[in-house]
Parts: sequence; C-alpha cells; structure tokens
Amino acid sequence: MKTFLTTAQCRTVLCCAVGLSIPVMPVFAGQETNSNWQIRFSANTMFNVSASFRGHPAAPLLANGNDQPGAANYDNGYVGRDVSGDPNYSTYWGYNQSSQQILSGGNVVGLNYQRTAPLAGQGSPRMDADPSVGGDLNLRREITKWGEVRFGLELGASYNKVDIKDSSSYYTAGQRTAYSYGLAAPMDASLFPSGGYQGPFNGLGPVINPTPTTGQTAMVPNAVLVSGTREVEADIFGFRFGPYIEMPISKRFSASMSAGALVALVHDHVNWTENLAVNTASANGYWTGSSSVSGDSCGVTAGFYAGADVSFQMSENWSLFGGVRFQDAGTYTHQIGQGQMNLNLGQTISVEAGIGYSF
Repeated sequence: MKTFLTTAQCRTVLCCAVGLSIPVMPVFAGQETNSNWQIRFSANTMFNVSASFRGHPAAPLLANGNDQPGAANYDNGYVGRDVSGDPNYSTYWGYNQSSQQILSGGNVVGLNYQRTAPLAGQGSPRMDADPSVGGDLNLRREITKWGEVRFGLELGASYNKVDIKDSSSYYTAGQRTAYSYGLAAPMDASLFPSGGYQGPFNGLGPVINPTPTTGQTAMVPNAVLVSGTREVEADIFGFRFGPYIEMPISKRFSASMSAGALVALVHDHVNWTENLAVNTASANGYWTGSSSVSGDSCGVTAGFYAGADVSFQMSENWSLFGGVRFQDAGTYTHQIGQGQMNLNLGQTISVEAGIGYSF
C-alpha cells in the first residue's frame, strides 16, 4: 500500500521521523538506567530493489508513411470521405491485397481491413538496481532479562539511494482489430480493382460506404517493439520499530534477532522516453510513435522486517557488530504520464556492519 504526499508533506514526515529516532522509549519502573541503552551506527548495503514500468509516457500517437489526410488508416489500406463529404458514398479508399475482398455470387460486396495497436497496459521487464550503500542508526532499550537472555525494543532509521537505468529494447503483445466496409453496390469481381488500388480524394472511381463495421479483436504476441530509456533515482528512508532478543555465545560474542513494523518514505525522480514500432501481419514497424515524460513523487509505503546479527564486545561500552535484515515494504507506485513506475521494495535484503555504544 502506498500513499502520495506533496513535497511539503514529504519534508514534514521526514523531519518528524528523524525526530522520533531520538531516544524516546521510557524507562520502566524497577529497571536500572546504566547500560540499558545501546546506540548503533553502521554502514549498510541494500540488495534486491527493482523497478518496472507499465503503460506509456503518453497515449501513443502512431503514424506510418502511407497515412492519407482525413482517412481511417489500417495495416492494409485506408478508407475516408472524399471531397464531397458524403457520409454514405466515397471514392477515397484503398486496399493492399485481393484476399481482403468480401465476395458474394461472383461479386465484390465489401472489403476487410485490420489495424494492429499497442496495449494500453503493457509492462516493461523488471530492472534490477545495483547494490545500494547507505547508513543506519539503531537505538535499543533493554526491558528485561531471563537468565543471560535479554529482551528489549529497538527503533531504527536508515537511508539508501537507488539508481536504476535501462535502455534495452523488448517486445510486447499488441491487439489486432478487424473492420469491414460495404460497397455502395455489388461489383463484378473481374472488374474490381486489384490489390494495391488507391482511390482518389477528388475524382472518379468505385464507391464505398465510409462507415465501418467493427469486428473481433485478437491478441498478437510480440507485435510491438519498445525501445527508449527508463530511469529511476530514488531516496529511500526506512523507519522500523519492534522487539529484539539477545543471547550470549561466549564471554565477548553475542547474537540477537529482531522483527517488527517497517515504514519506508520514498522520494523519486523518473525520466521515461519510449519509441514504439508496431508490426502488422505483413510489415515490421508499420506504425511508429514516440513519447516522453519526467517527474517527481514522494510517498509512504509500509511492511515488516526481520533481522539477525552477531556482536563482539570490545570493552565495557563499545562493541562491533555485523548482521543481515530482510525487509518487505511492498511496492511503491509513481503514477506518471499515461502509465506508472513500480518500485519493488518487497524482498530487499540489507547487510550491515558497524559499531555500538552502550550507556
């Protein structure tokens, strides 16, 4: 789940969240205050962040070299009103192949056409981010002990910057829709113009009714070649809160596990350019078009985390530690243009190493 924030709201949430990272957990009655707190500073590396795009930067404005002004253009011809503007009779039409003819009793009574188009909701392949190096601040408060095992609460904050850029091309499905037009009157097939005919806008010729009948639409695999650039820059601020358990391994070594709630504040910038080449049944890249969009967004998404680490006690107050944390903050969605960017934070892994101070 993700909620959009304005830029001002995003700054406010970030400031409040940083403020909450200050020691705020209460000291419970009957507990000693000495060495019940520990603050940890560490560097971390986040893995397994990815992004994908769905839709288009803008509604595809497709064109091809055979476009005729004012006509409905198809993969295999065109039909439009001629100079008269009559909605029922027109000489302004053309077709490519004789197999498009609709025959009845040796006469041609109409023509079939088709048009191939990209899907509105097509999606790009997943783009994986490189490992992201960042920082982490973790505050722990011991609540109670059971023998040598300690139980407590922790409050953590982290920052990672993610850069993802992909300029690879890919194929996706398209949709092919059938259309048919009736002639003003049946015409003997032997006298009908052969495939490749292009009727005049202002002149004489066989007459067609320029109002189409729409037929079935079929999905066509790999009908659309998509190229361009998809780029995401994201600042990810993570805030977590939950219980932990710590147990000794030896005199100086101990291990701990923790889990709890996670909130991720995301601020991102997207650059998206796209070139489409739509293949017909007989021609590759017959329809082409380009569009682009860029923009920023800020929002919050939430989930959970679980982690484990091992620490080495250097002195009474100082320790070194290293650990790994699994985080699931779901998918952050940035609606942009006629589509969206999906930043996948659902299965990230953070590896960290740092120093702790007990007080």
